[in-house]
Amino acid sequence: MYFFLVSYPLLGAGLKYIDDAFDERTFNRKFALVLAPFLGILWAYTMIISPVSATILLAVLLGVFLKGKIDNYAHGLGLAVIVAILIVAGVQLLILPLIVLAAAAVLDEVGNDVVDYNRDNFDTSKFSHKAFIAFFDQRWVTKVAILYVALLGVFPWYFFLAMLLFDGAYLVVRMYSRSHIQYQPRITSFT
Repeated sequence: MYFFLVSYPLLGAGLKYIDDAFDERTFNRKFALVLAPFLGILWAYTMIISPVSATILLAVLLGVFLKGKIDNYAHGLGLAVIVAILIVAGVQLLILPLIVLAAAAVLDEVGNDVVDYNRDNFDTSKFSHKAFIAFFDQRWVTKVAILYVALLGVFPWYFFLAMLLFDGAYLVVRMYSRSHIQYQPRITSFT
């Protein structure tokens, strides 16, 4: 249990670091490329040691892959490491929960895209718009699906907590990245 409560936030934070190194250029790209294979190894190991974890993490991978979010060299390198390790080591999956969670992950990515690309079109004075933005900005469909599967007794409850920690770490790195962009000093030349 404790391993997952540590590995999931490391995975979430690492993913966002790589994202923002390439998408926002707030972090070092070279370090992101070095980090990617290690993150891939941790991801694969976290999948190999538990069918439940394998199911959750594969669903997340499928969601981002199907939505085309693996869009830089570092993510591609990390994915290649994961696939290579899983082919060699093998992995056990829970098929029905995988289908449910993969569908949830795709819905999260679609909703997140709607929020990202239409943020200015939402009327944030309306509760329904604020709730929609918050729900999909933080990708709650997958977390709710994991909670539901845990309540059914298929997953241990701590995987829901692990996923909350995954997303929490992801959001902390995103906040740091955004504050870095927002407060980056402007250098002006007087020559």
